[in-house]
Amino acid sequence: MPANLPPEYYEAEKTYKEAPPGPAKVAALEALISSVPKHKGTDKIRADLRRRLSKLKDEAQKKKKGGRGDLFSVSKEGAAQVALAGFANSGKSSVLASLTNAKPVIANYPVSTVMPFQGMMPYEDIQIQLVDIPPIGNESTDGWVSGILRVADILLLVIDLTDAPDVRAELLIGQLQQWNIHPKEGAEKGVVKRALIAGNKSDAPGAAEGFKILSGKYQDTCPVVGVSAMTQEGFEELRNTVFEAARIVRVYTKEPGKEPDLGTPFTLPAGATVIDLTRAVHKDFTAGLKYACIWGSSKFPGQRVQRDYVLRDRDIVELHI
Repeated sequence: MPANLPPEYYEAEKTYKEAPPGPAKVAALEALISSVPKHKGTDKIRADLRRRLSKLKDEAQKKKKGGRGDLFSVSKEGAAQVALAGFANSGKSSVLASLTNAKPVIANYPVSTVMPFQGMMPYEDIQIQLVDIPPIGNESTDGWVSGILRVADILLLVIDLTDAPDVRAELLIGQLQQWNIHPKEGAEKGVVKRALIAGNKSDAPGAAEGFKILSGKYQDTCPVVGVSAMTQEGFEELRNTVFEAARIVRVYTKEPGKEPDLGTPFTLPAGATVIDLTRAVHKDFTAGLKYACIWGSSKFPGQRVQRDYVLRDRDIVELHI
């Protein structure tokens, strides 16, 4: 019986052959296996690929035991970590490329992202980490994909506005909830994540109506922003929305009698206090702190405050030890 392999198989096969040894090779082979149709004509192909996968995983496990860590973990960098989640062909990789300087594989076949791919999104004077992951609904990757979603600070749900967006969003959120990941505050159990929705392909015919429906249904759950990777429409609003979702404050420090360092702010959770800042600056400062002077949110420039003073975004702090 002929195999009758689809075009997606040959695209995935090319990605697998070009992938470097290690996690990329494992992920590319899993994507290749998922592209093979299940019928008698492909039994031999699938069996051969699974043998290769078993061998690669055994080798990867040995390296992991040797101290190389989790194959698909992504170390947090920048002010916050945002994971992009969506179904195949929703445009996650295009959104990542539009927000960062990263150059992910962008293709019209279903699984062009086979392992975590990250980029840094500049926002004024800070950087926010964005992580693209394989599409939701791929059995070979969903296990570790859900793990990345659990540890990310924010979930960016990418929805195609031209393809029943309200239904797609419902299915996506439903899958997250099956993993006990809840993109809405107030959930009684599970992992609760701050989330926002990027309605992609806003330039396409019918997208305006799709955005209206999507926004009407989910705006109370999380912010909904319409974007177009083709025209770059909406990405400035999306950057602002991501920053707001991060719930952080930027704090600048200065030494007595000197100008503040406005180039590299400390990023702290909203609600952080002066004593929290000392821990971020240097652990030895905490015990020796006498007081601090504040410019920005204070009643007057250089106001002297105590260690429990709550900092605001763009405050300038002079620590006195």
